Amino acid sequence: MKKKVLILPMLLIILAVMNVKPILTAACSCMAPPTADLALSEATAVFSGEVEEVKKNTKDNGKTVIFTVQETWKGIDSQTISVFTGNDSASCGINFEVGKEYLVYAHTMDSNGKNILATTLCDRTAELANATDDLALIGEGQLPTQTEQPADSSTNPYYLYAGIVVVVALIGLFIWKRAKKK
Repeated sequence: MKKKVLILPMLLIILAVMNVKPILTAACSCMAPPTADLALSEATAVFSGEVEEVKKNTKDNGKTVIFTVQETWKGIDSQTISVFTGNDSASCGINFEVGKEYLVYAHTMDSNGKNILATTLCDRTAELANATDDLALIGEGQLPTQTEQPADSSTNPYYLYAGIVVVVALIGLFIWKRAKKK
C-alpha cells in the first residue's frame, strides 16, 4: 500500500518538472509547390547562383547564404546576394552547400525591421542540376550587371532612437548642471 502512495506524488512531481521548461520544437509542413512559371510570378526574386558562404545567424533561428549570381529572372540585378533560410529541415531551411549551384526562388521576409530575401523548403529552390524542368518553363535568365548587392532601403531606426536619447540626456544634464550652479 505504501508503494502506491509514493508513486502518485512522484508521477505528479515528474510531470510538473517536465512542464516547467518545455522543449522547443519546430516542424515544417508545405503544400505542393506551384509550377515553375507560377512560382516565378509569385517570388520576389529568382536567380541561379553558386554558394560562396553559409553563415549561421546568432539572432535568428537560421543562416544567411551568400551567392555569386550567374543568371537572374526576377527581382535582383547584383552579382552577389544574400538569402536567409532556416537552420534545418524542421524549420523549413535548405541545406545549402558551398560550391554548389542552385536555382533560388526567394521572397521578402521581415527580420528585425529590415526586409530581407528568404527561401524555404516550401519554395521551388533546388540544385541547378535538378532544376532542368524549371529552367525549361521559365526560359533563359539575364546576366546581373551590378557588382554589389543594393543597399537595403529599410534601415534599422534603433541607432537613430538611441542617438536621440543620448543627445536629449546630454542636453538635460547640461541644463541641470547650469541650474545647480545658479
